[in-house]
Amino acid sequence: MNQTTTHILLIDDDTHIHDAVRMILEPEGYHIDCCMTGPAGMAAMRQNPPDLLLLDIMLSSPSEGFHLAYEIRKDEKLKHVPIVVLSAIGQTMGMSFAREVGTEYLPVERFLEKPFDASALREAVRQALTEGAHP
Repeated sequence: MNQTTTHILLIDDDTHIHDAVRMILEPEGYHIDCCMTGPAGMAAMRQNPPDLLLLDIMLSSPSEGFHLAYEIRKDEKLKHVPIVVLSAIGQTMGMSFAREVGTEYLPVERFLEKPFDASALREAVRQALTEGAHP
């Protein structure tokens, strides 16, 4: 996949995360679009499916991102889109989700706990784009 044309959608309700992700990934040649809500993100995905989705879990509800991931995996036009979760839910809820990645419970390619560092984000994006979505 050509990085200069790789389209990444970020769904996160924190504009500081939007800014950080853009600062980290745009210099790598990725095109980043951002949405603040799950419904806006789903509408954007259906209008222009991205090559990769960066998804927060805790949006308008503590589990909205999980529901979005399930919805995406059931959608024939979107199920191929790799998903990387960026979330503080582990710290907030005191739970680890690392073992659940790629399962029916958490059908995503990567899970990065916030705060994440730039190199971890770049690597997670690169790997998810290379490997593609879990079937």
